Amino acid sequence: MKTRTRWLVTAGMVCSLLVSAAASAEETIVPVSELKPAAPMSKPSLTPTGGALILSDSPESPTTEGAYYRDRVTGQFRVFWHHANMTGAPLNIAVAVTNTSNEPVMLFTEGQGVGVDYYPDLAGQDALAAYMNTHGSKKMTALLQPGETYELSARTPDTYTVSGIVQLHAQSQRGNEDATVTVTTLGFVTPPEHPEQVPILPGDVHVRGTFPHFDRTGTLTYNTTAGNSLIRISSAPSGKWSDSMPGEYEYGINAIDGSTVVNSGNYGVMYNLAVEINNESDNKKLISVYDNPSGGAGHYVIGWAGSILQSSFLDYTRAWKFTEFKVNKKGKTVQANLSLTGGAAGPQVLYFTNSDL
Repeated sequence: MKTRTRWLVTAGMVCSLLVSAAASAEETIVPVSELKPAAPMSKPSLTPTGGALILSDSPESPTTEGAYYRDRVTGQFRVFWHHANMTGAPLNIAVAVTNTSNEPVMLFTEGQGVGVDYYPDLAGQDALAAYMNTHGSKKMTALLQPGETYELSARTPDTYTVSGIVQLHAQSQRGNEDATVTVTTLGFVTPPEHPEQVPILPGDVHVRGTFPHFDRTGTLTYNTTAGNSLIRISSAPSGKWSDSMPGEYEYGINAIDGSTVVNSGNYGVMYNLAVEINNESDNKKLISVYDNPSGGAGHYVIGWAGSILQSSFLDYTRAWKFTEFKVNKKGKTVQANLSLTGGAAGPQVLYFTNSDL
């Protein structure tokens, strides 16, 4: 017998869960020109950490039912999916995790968020904020017998986009060892009996693939004597516009055709940064930190000192002051967590400024 667990999410449900984290009327938006000139900060060397990342963004705008991507993963993994329903009718867009082994598998959730919206960047913002609100808590989601599937599904109206991010951990029921499961992203009207067997749709110019690690960790240092300073996060991995950091990018494999792929923007990757504020003067300082999407536009999410902050709409001409705080001569270290939201363009440029108190 085959059983499924489903979680149906609508745009209204997602938004109602995130009122406390939404952008407030008091947020400060300034022309990015007011922050220039700004000196580039020293780039930290980032360390890839965590389990595998499955990226499903191709075909980004499917016109028919079918599967988008499929691969086998072991242990802890994260899935990021971003698809616009262009089928002409409502579509359930889902991540299906199937136990294709001969032993029972326990599936744990370690954070999840799904957003559905007409505007792709709002869907991405809702998804990332919900994921960050639930990340860090581990709960058993399903006990999958051989052949059984767990589904995380969102009903998506025609022309709407679903963006999602979920972190899962598969373990054997006997011995609690890392287990292998088959992950399929797909769109359907009626749930298929065997999602792991649904034919894969042809891809488009966007990326689908499996990458070695889903997190990046590092230490970012801001020296107040440098004045206005900046660092680019999620910059292009290569080419004219690349300003990426050491260790920021990894190559992945498209399990459908075996090709090597790159996740430009590192969608689905969380940057976990220790931000050191080094006050080199004898005066207390007021530190302000801004976010600017120099490569385009969108709605963004930043975790700062334990708070999850969301911007209103930003374009490349504007910068969002998401935090302001005081430091003494000893300085301060703050934890930052951020990722590029689905539907939004990078890089995210963080500007640091300071003034005497």
